[in-house]
Amino acid sequence: MSDNHLTADELLAGAQARYAVTIPAEIVQPGQATATARELVVQLQPITIGTFQLIMRAAKQDSSLIPLLLIKEALVEPSLSLEQVKRMHLGMVDFLIAHIREISGMTEKKSH
Repeated sequence: MSDNHLTADELLAGAQARYAVTIPAEIVQPGQATATARELVVQLQPITIGTFQLIMRAAKQDSSLIPLLLIKEALVEPSLSLEQVKRMHLGMVDFLIAHIREISGMTEKKSH
């Protein structure tokens, strides 16, 4: 009989993972000719429940901060300040949030 039980280290290992995400040129510089725009690679880490709770508490008065704080916390390389994240264009924010949700296991809830 095989032992399918996870150890604490195995259960927590996913939180330490790093993911290289390629940002397509059309997201990096929307509206630019693809010949002049270039794709970029960033490093993302999953959002842990502890970090998510802190983000929710920090954004209690202003829920529009949630996606910005998610990016600030998940973006490992390059590391950006909140003020820098606020200067991103909406397409970049949308792209990064989709990947952060995926690597953090934050899937859409299905309605019954």
